[in-house]
Amino acid sequence: MTRVGGRRSEPRATVAVADDAADDAADDAAAVAAVGLLGPRSLALPPAPGAQGASGPPRETPAAALSAVQHQGSSPAGPGAAAAAGCGAQVARGGVDPRRARPAAAAPAVAGTAPARAALMTTISLALDTPELAQAYEHGSDRQFNHGKLLIAELGVRSGQRVLDVGAGTGRLAAHVAEIVGAEGSVVAIDPLPLRVDIARQKTRANLATAVGRAEDLSAFATKSFDVVYLNSVLHWLNDDQKQRALSEAARVLKPGGKLGFSTGSRERPHQIEPLQRKILAELGKEARGTNAHKLTVDEVRALLERTGFIADTVEIRTFVDHAADVDEIFRQSGAGSFGNHLSQLSPEEKRELRDRLAKELEAWRTPQGIRLERNLIFAIAHTAGN
Repeated sequence: MTRVGGRRSEPRATVAVADDAADDAADDAAAVAAVGLLGPRSLALPPAPGAQGASGPPRETPAAALSAVQHQGSSPAGPGAAAAAGCGAQVARGGVDPRRARPAAAAPAVAGTAPARAALMTTISLALDTPELAQAYEHGSDRQFNHGKLLIAELGVRSGQRVLDVGAGTGRLAAHVAEIVGAEGSVVAIDPLPLRVDIARQKTRANLATAVGRAEDLSAFATKSFDVVYLNSVLHWLNDDQKQRALSEAARVLKPGGKLGFSTGSRERPHQIEPLQRKILAELGKEARGTNAHKLTVDEVRALLERTGFIADTVEIRTFVDHAADVDEIFRQSGAGSFGNHLSQLSPEEKRELRDRLAKELEAWRTPQGIRLERNLIFAIAHTAGN
C-alpha cells in the first residue's frame, strides 16, 4: 500500500420490502432509541406506506422527497422504484424539525439550468439492488471491509464511544466497530438499501442498532450525539449537493471535537481497470456510466471539508493491490459493490462484448496470484471544532 498527498429491484423483492417497511421502521426506531441517540422529535412513526392517518395522507419527509427526486430520470417508474424510494426514508420517518425541513417536491428543472445539468449527471440509482446482489456483497466485500478497518484504526475509535456508520451496507464493518467500543459504547449503522439493511439486522446486538437511512438526512439523530461518524466507500455514490448535505449533517450530529472519517474514489488517480474499460466502451460507442460517477480530487475533498465546517487532519491517496481469478469475478464484485449500477446502461449483448474484450486485455496483467489490479482511494480524517 502506498500513500500520496498529505440498484433495478425485482418487483417481488421490493413489494415484499414495502409490506414490511412499517414493522422494520418501528424496530429500527426502537433499536436506535435503546442506544439513546434519537433526536427529541424522532420517535413518532408515520402510518404504514399507503395508509391514511387521522389528519390525511402521511406527510413526506425531506428524505422521502430527496429519494423521489433522485429516482426521477435514473430509474423507471413503477411499483418497484416507488417502493425503493419509500423505504429509503424509513430512518427519518419520525418527527422532523420544521426549521430544517425542505420542500417535499421541487419544480421541474429547466433545460440548461444548474438543476437540469445536475439531474443529467445523476446516474446512480438505488432501485437496482436485488437479494442476490445484497448476498453477493455480504460474502464478497472483503476489500471494502479490510480498508474500512484501516479507516477505523486511523480514526482511533475506542471503548465507550458513540459511533455512526453512514452507508453501512450489510453491517460487517459496523459489527467490527461494535466490538471495539464495547458494552459502554454504541454503534448505529444506516444504509439506504433495505435489502442490505435486512442482512445487517442479523448482526444487531445490544450496542449495535441498524436502520434504513440516507447520508443526506440524519434528522433522526440528535445534535452533538456522536463521537465519531464514518463513511466507508460511500461519498463517490453521492452527487455534489448530496455530498455537501451529508457532511453538513455529519458535522451537526458530531460532538465538539468529534471525528469524521471517510474513504472515497479518487478522480485524479482512478482504479487501474477504469481507463481500460472506458477505452473498450468508447470503441463500442458507450459511456462508462454507473460506477463511481462522482469521484473527487484531494483538493476537492479538502475544500468540501472546509465548506462543511471540518478541520482536516489528513487527506491522502492510498493504493491497494487486489487479485482476481478472471473478468467474471471482477464483474460480480463490481455489480454487488455498485448495487446493480455497474454497466447497467448496457444490453446483455453489449455486456458480453465488453466482457470478452476485457478478458483478453486483462490477461497481460495476470500473475501467479491472479489478475493484478490496483485501486486508489482517498482517505480523509477530520474533526469538528472543540468547545
